[in-house]
Amino acid sequence: MTLKFPKRFHQNLEHNISLLVLNFIYVFVWGFTEGKLEQYGYGIIFSLIFVFAIRTIKEHNFRLYYFSAAAILIFWISFFFNMKYLMLTSHLFSVVFFIIVVVLSVIKLAKAKVISAIEFIEAVNIYFFLGIIGSILLSVTYWLNPDAFSSGNPLTAPADLIYFSFVTLTSLGYGDISPVHPIARSISIFLSFSGQIYIAMIISMLVGKYLNAKTKD
Repeated sequence: MTLKFPKRFHQNLEHNISLLVLNFIYVFVWGFTEGKLEQYGYGIIFSLIFVFAIRTIKEHNFRLYYFSAAAILIFWISFFFNMKYLMLTSHLFSVVFFIIVVVLSVIKLAKAKVISAIEFIEAVNIYFFLGIIGSILLSVTYWLNPDAFSSGNPLTAPADLIYFSFVTLTSLGYGDISPVHPIARSISIFLSFSGQIYIAMIISMLVGKYLNAKTKD
């Protein structure tokens, strides 16, 4: 058992770092691309995020495998055949998937007795997931009603809505994009509330556990 633990630890660390890199690319890099590179890059990165998200919660891998595979399959079918409503269905599947991953990851962090680098990376990935969930919901809202947001320049979905989602999640709010439809406003409130609650509760819990372990040592 003592020989297996380090290997499992390193594998888990690699999966979480890989997921962190993918989330970073999705949020910070993907918006710089254009045309086909933007479209295909989005699909590939999004699919890889699904795969590595499951790998970070191995004990629930089997339950989520078919669900994530269905969401990825629906996405690519709708992408290649340009089927708008099937794409919306894929995004709703994605939202449910990420919510499940967030809940399971938070429970996993709450049960953790030892806080290491993995737990802190997992906490950052969860924060990314909250913003991604928001960006998907905002994109769906925009596609159903392009007048749901007020902006000085025409919006580019989902790149501009990824930006708006994370700006709202951090409660920064530059004001260049404003939700005007009730659903868009509700999603914005949810994001702002979730961001503040997450930092106040989860991060403080991890820091408290880490400091408590250091004190005992």
